[in-house]
Amino acid sequence: MSRAEDTGMRTGVLGLDPRTHLASFLAVGVAAMLVTGLLETALLQALAAAYLAANGRQRLAAKTCASFAAVCALSFLPLPGLYGVLFVSILHMVPPFTVGCALFTLSTSAIMCALDRWHVPQGVLVGICMMFRFASILSFEIRSIIRGIRMRGIFPRALDVVRHPALAYECVYTPLVMRSLRLSSELAASAELRGIEIGEGRTSVHHVGFSARDAACASLAIASAASVYALGVVL
Repeated sequence: MSRAEDTGMRTGVLGLDPRTHLASFLAVGVAAMLVTGLLETALLQALAAAYLAANGRQRLAAKTCASFAAVCALSFLPLPGLYGVLFVSILHMVPPFTVGCALFTLSTSAIMCALDRWHVPQGVLVGICMMFRFASILSFEIRSIIRGIRMRGIFPRALDVVRHPALAYECVYTPLVMRSLRLSSELAASAELRGIEIGEGRTSVHHVGFSARDAACASLAIASAASVYALGVVL
């Protein structure tokens, strides 16, 4: 199968098993919790961004790096209270989040099939399915709400949002909640039709299974994360 066909089937550019992404996520996540220096955290982010870009999400990898840089700059500001601690905590969360975004290159059915082979409880599988569906559609819904607000002339200028932040929040939050409720009902009906409560083992038309490529990618990710942690210990 060609790379284009592989991508069209939502198996990812590298064709990795979902559990390979989870192993890489855990490796980077553990390393992010153990390292304390800014240099090591930045190296972890570079590693995570390279992993995400290799899985066909170059633009998203660039956005996560920009977010990392913004949070890093905010962590150096003389902010009152625990804001500094908050930004430092978020800084350590960005690298594992970046690696976890590689799961969005896969089909949800492949993820559920892989986790079912690990005997993950049914409730957890349903929650993961709903999370992936909502995460992929919420940004589209928010953009649709903002376009509707502008068409009605409620906030014709960006400065009006700054002047009336409470009203802007209400105009976006309330329609988003209503749309989310409607989407949850549609997703529940769709899940029932697709046999979400099936008691037998799940199957998938997408690639689910370990190969030499999975072992090489997971080993490389784990070794790289361990090297960054070792560098922090030495420094």
